[in-house]
Amino acid sequence: MKAHTLIAGIVVASLLFPLARSPTAAEAYTVKAVVVYRIGARFLLVNNNNFTVTDHVYVSLPQNTTFQTSKVISMSPSPMRFLRDEDGNVYTVVQVAAEPGARVWINATYVVEVKAYSINEGAHSGEWPPLDLVRRYTSSTGYWNIYNATLIGLAYKTSFADRPLEIAKRLAEWVVRRVSYRVNFGRLGSDHAVSWWWDYSITGDCVEVADVYVTMARILGLPARTAYGFLLKSYRETYWLNMTTILLEGDRILEHWGGHIWPQVYVIPFGWIDVDMLDGLRPNVGVYSARHIILGVEETKYYGSGLSSGCIPSYLTLQYVEYTFEGEER
Repeated sequence: MKAHTLIAGIVVASLLFPLARSPTAAEAYTVKAVVVYRIGARFLLVNNNNFTVTDHVYVSLPQNTTFQTSKVISMSPSPMRFLRDEDGNVYTVVQVAAEPGARVWINATYVVEVKAYSINEGAHSGEWPPLDLVRRYTSSTGYWNIYNATLIGLAYKTSFADRPLEIAKRLAEWVVRRVSYRVNFGRLGSDHAVSWWWDYSITGDCVEVADVYVTMARILGLPARTAYGFLLKSYRETYWLNMTTILLEGDRILEHWGGHIWPQVYVIPFGWIDVDMLDGLRPNVGVYSARHIILGVEETKYYGSGLSSGCIPSYLTLQYVEYTFEGEER
């Protein structure tokens, strides 16, 4: 066959049978809603020491992600600097001075835009990410023990599949049916969150549910991590915590607090997709509401419990936290 004849044949074939391609970002997701929030944050610190304290206080900020853009409008006292931790989260450091018994407020205002989305499975069924990324996000950690024999057996029995998106969906369906919700002040880790009584159940709050999901996903080779922040009941809310009474409140804390943590999994071509099974008690793989505010992600370090308030002092005592959310849909 002559060269020009071969080239012509290839051109005709490409017109009749176009080469497969990955979907663009616009094709991979459908944006369902866009909500812009003005968020006010207040933190009350108390000096319970018998000496004057100059303290460095770490404040977690709303993050910039694929579906969230954030701006710091104001902060008092003014931030000393902005830093990034090992997991890529941006936070700020504020310096405050307090005499013995003094009460000091930190005030901040943010503007955050959140996009509700759903992935378009019709555009792509999902593929495995590169091996180096799989290795990084499927390792064992203190709260995500991928060598737990019980969880290994459950993961393969209930959720094993050839395609990563199918694993994510099967696992979410299994987890959401076994949630025995109870506010837990602390963190059990996946080793202690799953119990058996006639059938397996996941006892705890959003932290335990997320930890079990992430651990089982990592066991099956699916890159997984957690996101932490807030899940709002509506676009306009005021949430608060009195740190001196939360242990006495128990489940009643849910009446005035919306701190939350949920899993994310990495699937090509979508990237990191959210899996919030406690938003309506549904699997919600790649189905994400605009009532979420992300303060950070956990990949190897653990802030979902420690930074649930959004503020960590070094020597002062955090006594009260308040967030106001004023959101409007565009």
